[in-house]
Amino acid sequence: MSADNSIARYQTSSAVVGQVLKQVISAAAPGVSVSALCTYSDSLVTALSASVYRKERDIERGVAFPTTISVNNIIQNFSPSPETDYILRDGDVVKIDISAHIDGHIASAAHTMVATNSPSVTVTDRRADAISAAYYAGEVAARMIRPGQTARNVVKAIGLVAGGFNCSVAEETFTCQVDRFVMNGKNSFANRFDPDFLVPEMTFETGEIYTIDCTLSSGSGKARDAGVDPTVFQRDVNQMYNLKLRTSRALFSEVCKQYSVFPFLMRDVTTANPSLKAGINECLRARLLVPFTVTVDKTHGDTFVAQFKITVQCNYTGPIRLTPQLPMPNVRSATEIPPESEIGRILAMEYEMAKLPELPRLKTQIPAPLPTNSSVAAATASDSMEL
Repeated sequence: MSADNSIARYQTSSAVVGQVLKQVISAAAPGVSVSALCTYSDSLVTALSASVYRKERDIERGVAFPTTISVNNIIQNFSPSPETDYILRDGDVVKIDISAHIDGHIASAAHTMVATNSPSVTVTDRRADAISAAYYAGEVAARMIRPGQTARNVVKAIGLVAGGFNCSVAEETFTCQVDRFVMNGKNSFANRFDPDFLVPEMTFETGEIYTIDCTLSSGSGKARDAGVDPTVFQRDVNQMYNLKLRTSRALFSEVCKQYSVFPFLMRDVTTANPSLKAGINECLRARLLVPFTVTVDKTHGDTFVAQFKITVQCNYTGPIRLTPQLPMPNVRSATEIPPESEIGRILAMEYEMAKLPELPRLKTQIPAPLPTNSSVAAATASDSMEL
């Protein structure tokens, strides 16, 4: 496949992600189910991906990583089943993370918003600090994906932004080189500086594609298991094991039939045949399946985590942003970035925005989830997710 055709598919995946992200943001309001929002998002990704390159019927396409919507102090990987659902509340910090691919060409984007019944009211508390820090960290990092720039300088810059807003970079969040069917390529590195693990000595090169996950916290940023059963899993195609239980073999066979290398939601595998759930533990012990743990910031008290994720092409002229830039949420931090500062100078640098293709209009519209009519049901479901 030529480089031009490859970039065109990255751009189409980015167009899908951008359109879905806008629609999910519009639907994310107090009283709406997070589980329903995730399902809505993944359905849109699937439908829009199917609407492009229709002459190439045999290529794989669709969800590259299931939509996650992580609220407040949750750092990542929250896509609840209806049984463990969370109903959005007024004032919640909502992180929406969406990924799509066309023939293995992956684009990912995330945006943070505040679920509110009063959209004209500007948020000015610690939520504003976390959201502003994550937003500007993403903008700074994206401008630094250029030939000759180093990973160490990107990590340093993200840390400077975080410190300026009295925030921390969340653990287990990365800048990852992506390749065809590969979400975490060889040139991937943690965005949080850790003195025990040096940032790799690497420079960005022309033609590379990167996804930058800037997830910042008003707390320590240190992650702990949320105590919620994982819902997102991935096959480890390098592992082999002779499963003993019939249910385990049936489960793994079903996973192999439905999914290739990309992560998936276990509920999509077991809904039609709930008995397959009995095979999950043996598949995990054999490391045939890898769970994506739901993590939260371990800081006690009111802690807010914000996320902005961007997919960028490293071009010889500088960075080209593939995923669309959405407006800054309606927040205002007391902290400002001086234009003359190192970070201010980076933010003043221009970068190119990719010209994304226009997507076909869906013949069958997918209805957005609506706020629940039962405040009692909403309160009960949300109380079950107090982390």
